[in-house]
Amino acid sequence: MKRPRVARGPKSLVLFNNKGGVGKTTLTFNLAHMFARLGRRVALIDLDPQCNLSALALPNQVLEAIWDDAELGRTVASCLEQVRAGRGDLVEPVAYELADDLYLLPGDLRLSRFESRLAREWPQILAEDAEAALHVVTALDRLAVRFANQVEAELVLFDAGPSLGALNRTVLLASDGVVVPLAPDLSSLRGLQNVGEALREWRDEWDDARLKILRSASLRKESPPLLPQHAMQPLGYIVQQHLAVADEPVRAYQRWLEQIPASFAADVLQGQALALDSVQDDPHCLGFLRHFASLVPLAQAAHKPLFELAHADGVVGSQYQTVARATKAFEQLAAAILVKLDALGVVTAKE
Repeated sequence: MKRPRVARGPKSLVLFNNKGGVGKTTLTFNLAHMFARLGRRVALIDLDPQCNLSALALPNQVLEAIWDDAELGRTVASCLEQVRAGRGDLVEPVAYELADDLYLLPGDLRLSRFESRLAREWPQILAEDAEAALHVVTALDRLAVRFANQVEAELVLFDAGPSLGALNRTVLLASDGVVVPLAPDLSSLRGLQNVGEALREWRDEWDDARLKILRSASLRKESPPLLPQHAMQPLGYIVQQHLAVADEPVRAYQRWLEQIPASFAADVLQGQALALDSVQDDPHCLGFLRHFASLVPLAQAAHKPLFELAHADGVVGSQYQTVARATKAFEQLAAAILVKLDALGVVTAKE
């Protein structure tokens, strides 16, 4: 089998939290559109087997036609199928243009079948002959680079499910930056511990594997394989208020909110939090989004970001002010993320 050659490509980003219900997919979809509006060409890849991002982005009849199409490459799973089955390499992805400078590679429920293969192969990357295992473990990274180069994207944005399984480990392996979406509640705070531990563990395991692979190639006097070298760097967190918070006592809500900066610093960054007057003063807080409840069903029905909704989509009265507020909030959030992501350095390459 040919040794995988993985080249560093455009910057890659994932919103990651193993706690569900924090608005991760909605945030990812809206940010993808805003990044494109801010002048970045974006490759958006749905890596959640539940396919919520694809359902949010595409009308049902379009998504159904993509899933029913026998042509390989129309979804993430079909691009990876030959790798999963051990019959070859990636299939060339087929991009779906969502908007100017924004391209989607849709998800597929069959992607869950790839996770079991990833789980089996991960321990094998430390074996003497790790070539076959590397071919599988680096497949998502190679697919992201290939898709981004195909559409000439500067930014790859992944949507991942809320789990700490083998599939998400591989997604993180392909990510330069990691943003953690949160809600001000007990579950989100507990989830930060899982996120921090998982990031450190996966990064350390991959660093050990890379070192062993490179040393082995050197001892055999072979050219070392080019392997993913993404930072998996936590860029910060987003606090998103949900309607459920309105039913909680204000004191309890404020209690969880005030603990977020220290928890993120300790559990994710392994550092010490600064003395802050509010969470908005935390340099690691990329954005604090109040809910846009009245717009959410309209956006879902129109398959549009919140800030592009108009009268034809059902916007009336005071909802126009909410659209304006969403526009400003996502502009600021996207700009803050790009500053952090760009600070990681610019690397361009062709797969």
